[in-house]
Amino acid sequence: MKVNNKYTTFPQSATIACQGTQGAYSQFACEATFQKPNIMYFENFNAVFNAVDKGMCEYGILPIENSLHGSVSEILDLMSKYNFYIVRSAKLKINHSLLANHGVISPQIKEIYSHEQALAQCSEFIGNLKNIKIVEFSNTAAAARMVSESGRRDIAAIANPRCAQLYNLSAISGDIQNNANNYTKFICISKDLQVYDNANLISMAFSVAHKQGALYEFLSKFAERGINLTKIESRPIPGKDFEYMFYTEMEASINNPEIPTLISHLEEAPESFKFLGNYSQLTVDN
Repeated sequence: MKVNNKYTTFPQSATIACQGTQGAYSQFACEATFQKPNIMYFENFNAVFNAVDKGMCEYGILPIENSLHGSVSEILDLMSKYNFYIVRSAKLKINHSLLANHGVISPQIKEIYSHEQALAQCSEFIGNLKNIKIVEFSNTAAAARMVSESGRRDIAAIANPRCAQLYNLSAISGDIQNNANNYTKFICISKDLQVYDNANLISMAFSVAHKQGALYEFLSKFAERGINLTKIESRPIPGKDFEYMFYTEMEASINNPEIPTLISHLEEAPESFKFLGNYSQLTVDN
């Protein structure tokens, strides 16, 4: 496990890949993580992973979990296809607004566009509307931009309220998420393993033998050492019936001598194992 740090503290300026367009929540997570980011926008999450993998960008910012709607399955599935490491995470407060062109009032709206996660996070608000067509879009900010460029008065977008000024729209309704305590966790990924000051979270991915007690035996190794697992998530392994890859997060640091030893043992296990990084997390009230 070779750490490849250019700095002892987290860099403040870099080229970062984000999905979407200006005004996307990934942009705000990026700006919270880096003081002077040079952001390159990509159409989809796969392109963000690819940009980091091919060296087009030093880092990538990706949403991995929402406090109301759970994990972003597409990200977990893509994580198994690329070699990367998590170097930082950011928990971003998410506020959604219903945005439309100026002068539009609620009864005029027949269609609402947004990303599937945003639509799910605002399901209660949407459920109270009458005769509305819901259309999934690649990104919340891209949906807002499309509404603005269309000039149409019968459509609206669910997006961050900052997109109103950015794309010359009006906020018809604000704070429309199901719960005010709405956060999305973003990960910052790198091609190389980089561990910076105050890193206190570790992520791993692994699979276990498809037999009784295998998962318990694996997890017991952490309990024996008093390590607190803060998350465990499973995703189906393509091509294997009812076999799963597990993604975990735990409170730990590789500066603890026990942790590198444990990781070495896990890497030698007959089933698959991948160390995904040791990092710290910041919380941002957007």
